Amino acid sequence: MKIELEDILWVDEVLQGKTESFSHIVDKYKDKVFSLAMGMLKQKEDAEEASQDVFIKIFKALSKFQRKAKFSTWMYRIAYNECISRLRKNKVPMVSVENTFVQSLLSVEDNGEDWQEVEERSKLLHKALNKLLEADRALVHFFYFESLSVDDIARITEFSVSNVKIKLFRIRKKLHKEMVPTNNNVLINE
Repeated sequence: MKIELEDILWVDEVLQGKTESFSHIVDKYKDKVFSLAMGMLKQKEDAEEASQDVFIKIFKALSKFQRKAKFSTWMYRIAYNECISRLRKNKVPMVSVENTFVQSLLSVEDNGEDWQEVEERSKLLHKALNKLLEADRALVHFFYFESLSVDDIARITEFSVSNVKIKLFRIRKKLHKEMVPTNNNVLINE
């Protein structure tokens, strides 16, 4: 786990007074923190401000990093809490997940699918994602954007592992229901 060791090395250097090593942490994680903030907050300016505040909090709290979880998990927990605090404070509705996520879900690879069909699915997905609560959108972000494990998501959100699994299952079910409308007027006889 070279990547995690690199993070720990930088943390240790900062704690030993070599504060310029913190720039490595910022460079490595700034896009991921901003992406999370943008996924949870509506405005680019809010996401930028939240990201800056997250790194200030991380810097100030480095001595509290207990190494019980991966550094990235600990960092995401701080970022998640910052965004949730801002949402509660400002009562700002959370924006849908980014187009890159949608594009990855809806990418067409010579499977003969019409671009209009992909466009329609994209619209349905955006609509479905916008109906999710901000906490659910954060779970989507962590699981699909950041490819975090259920264990890591549980540490970040302070939900139990089984609760994260259940929530992800329910979110997928909600998204499926929104994207595949059913005709309630049709009865199926068996």
